[in-house]
Amino acid sequence: MKTENESIIAAWGNFLDLRLPLSVELGRATMKVRDILGLEPASIVRLSRSTGEGVDIRADNKSLMRGEIVVIEDRAGVRVNEILTGQKK
Repeated sequence: MKTENESIIAAWGNFLDLRLPLSVELGRATMKVRDILGLEPASIVRLSRSTGEGVDIRADNKSLMRGEIVVIEDRAGVRVNEILTGQKK
């Protein structure tokens, strides 16, 4: 597996320093405009996932990895648990 990963990285050698924006998706919700306009501080939006399900790490609107939220000192981060292949996306 390590040799396979090294050959993949070598093939992408010319692109390794490109910056790519990542997003972490906790879940999704669909709401009516009237409900969105009614949101105020302390409002709660119910998401499609429950706690413990983890998060998707996305680039270019495609899921690349799955992970879990972690807290390091006073900051939040994401621990990568799974790298998705073309079949799992």
